[in-house]
Amino acid sequence: MLMLAPAAARAGVGKKEVRYLGGVWTDVREGTEGKVRLDDAAAVFVFEGKQYMLPYSSITSLEYGQKVGRRIGATIGWGVTTLGVAALPMLLSKKRRHFATIGYNDAEGKPQGLVVEFGKEINRSVMKMLSLKSGKEIEFESDKAREEFYH
Repeated sequence: MLMLAPAAARAGVGKKEVRYLGGVWTDVREGTEGKVRLDDAAAVFVFEGKQYMLPYSSITSLEYGQKVGRRIGATIGWGVTTLGVAALPMLLSKKRRHFATIGYNDAEGKPQGLVVEFGKEINRSVMKMLSLKSGKEIEFESDKAREEFYH
């Protein structure tokens, strides 16, 4: 069980957190979790105590996607610890991960990109506010992602 705990901790981002997956912020490690705050003029991402400003006026594109997967690791863990009794419901459940790719121009006007994963309690509200404040429509990776976003 203790061996499965680190993997479970990395499995998903916190409900109200954001995870940095890539982009030009080279001093932020991939997979670092933090917070996002939507100020009047910019989205402020906070990772490990450092703030990264993303002015709404610099945003050029917003893309939203999902990855849906079975909870295989959790199923194995529950199956081992409960002798299989709790494993079946876990196997039948799905976990959704909410990804955003944000295109923007940096201070020098050069195109840049940012890829993040939002927690399930903030994904819709943050993406809608980014769209509203930047004036950019959200593009969806698939019809299923669009459907789930607006449900």
